[in-house]
Amino acid sequence: MSGRKTHTAAGLLVSFFLLLDLASKGPVLSPIIPTIALVSSMIGSVLPDIIEPPRNRRHRKFFHSLFFLALLLAFLHNAYALLLTGGLSDEVTFVFFFAGAGYASHLVLDALTPSGLPVVGL
Repeated sequence: MSGRKTHTAAGLLVSFFLLLDLASKGPVLSPIIPTIALVSSMIGSVLPDIIEPPRNRRHRKFFHSLFFLALLLAFLHNAYALLLTGGLSDEVTFVFFFAGAGYASHLVLDALTPSGLPVVGL
């Protein structure tokens, strides 16, 4: 199981590359935008272990599942399209997009451990 520092670092890395990608596609990023993105991603990257604390090896339930990851990736795909078409005017979508990206990075790291992720986690 990856530690909190590893999850946070991965969330920040993912956000950094997403910010670079968004900036290369045209939306103008004000100076506060990267800070909001990185903080949102940091929170999202540790959120799965706040929702389902790692008290034992079998703590991974629904919010640590492949099914939840698939739902999250669908949301991220749609939110990314909204951010590109609407600019960054929808701050709520922006925050949830980066928090979701951090959350997804957490699940991907957990999926790479020997325990993996449950399919549905019910």
